[in-house]
Amino acid sequence: MTTKILKTGILCGALLATAVGGALTSTDAEARGGKEYFSQDYKFDRPMHGYEGRQGNYYCSYQRIPNNVLGRDGRYKVKGWTLRQHCY
Repeated sequence: MTTKILKTGILCGALLATAVGGALTSTDAEARGGKEYFSQDYKFDRPMHGYEGRQGNYYCSYQRIPNNVLGRDGRYKVKGWTLRQHCY
């Protein structure tokens, strides 16, 4: 429960920071009427869920990617997980 609250707070904080930063600066994409694309990676020791859905003018989704390490026996083992959050 605490991890989910912490994770949600981190993701919302990151989205808020990018939204405020984006409002203060203008990019070529915004000048043409398009939106920017945001991506952030988070490392965890187990698979986690990210935020999926609308956040203001952006739609956010995520990927859970295993971090594999080759063992001495020649097999790959999962040693951690990367949560990649996308907002576009």
